[in-house]
Amino acid sequence: MQEAITIREWVSKWNAGEFAAKDFETQCKAGWYDWFCNDNSLAVRLVKFGEILAQVKSDFILDNYRVWFKNNCPVVGPLYDDMRFEPMDESLRDTHYFGIAVDDERRKAKYTVFTARKGYNDEFYFSNAREVVAFLNNWKV
Repeated sequence: MQEAITIREWVSKWNAGEFAAKDFETQCKAGWYDWFCNDNSLAVRLVKFGEILAQVKSDFILDNYRVWFKNNCPVVGPLYDDMRFEPMDESLRDTHYFGIAVDDERRKAKYTVFTARKGYNDEFYFSNAREVVAFLNNWKV
């Protein structure tokens, strides 16, 4: 997994093109932790997350979280991706950690937020990236 950097630092690196290369090392530095898809597709998959994260304006999210990515292979259904928001202060994980699953056809919406405070169960549902950005900019623990 990548070094623990804030989302603000991640976005700065994203905007500078540091995660654009498709090689294994670059994509691990970008935050891919586990995947079942082809290594070459990670950079392409990262674009949907980078476009969302680049729009985050919340200082709380930008300065208090790190982000990492997972490509999931459920027993039933196709592969899907998620981004996971982990507090920089690890003691807050049980209350502040959350993730956003994208295109998991087993869930109720295109974007589904699951949270530690709800036992890692689904808590919020969004139909488009604009709604996800609004959620991130207004996240309250």
